[in-house]
Amino acid sequence: MLYVSRDKSGKVNGIFRKGSSKAKEVLPENHPDIALFFGEMHTENHTQPTSMDLTKSDLAFIRVIEDLVDLLIAKNILTFTELPEKVREKILSRKDARGNLSGCNDLVVSDKGVL
Repeated sequence: MLYVSRDKSGKVNGIFRKGSSKAKEVLPENHPDIALFFGEMHTENHTQPTSMDLTKSDLAFIRVIEDLVDLLIAKNILTFTELPEKVREKILSRKDARGNLSGCNDLVVSDKGVL
C-alpha cells in the first residue's frame, strides 16, 4: 500500500511509503491512479509490463548481481580491490543498509561510527 497526495484537480502528484499530513490517502500499488502517475496507460485487460513491474524486476536483479559479485569474490575469481572505488563504496553501502534492515542478529557488532 502506498500513501498519495493529490493536486487541486485530484490527480496524484506524490507517492510515499509513509503517511503524512499531505499524504493521508492509501492506494494499492496496482491502482490506476498510481499507474497514471508513472505515465502508464491503465486498462482492465492491460497485459504489457508496466514501469512498476520493471522497477520491481530491477530491484530483484540488483540482488542477483550482488550475489554474483559475492560468489566471484568467494571463488577468488575477482578481488574486491579490483573493483572501481565507486563500485566498492556502493556495494559496502548496500551491505550496511541490508544489515541495518535485517536487525542485529550478528554476534560481532561493527564499531563503525563509535568513535
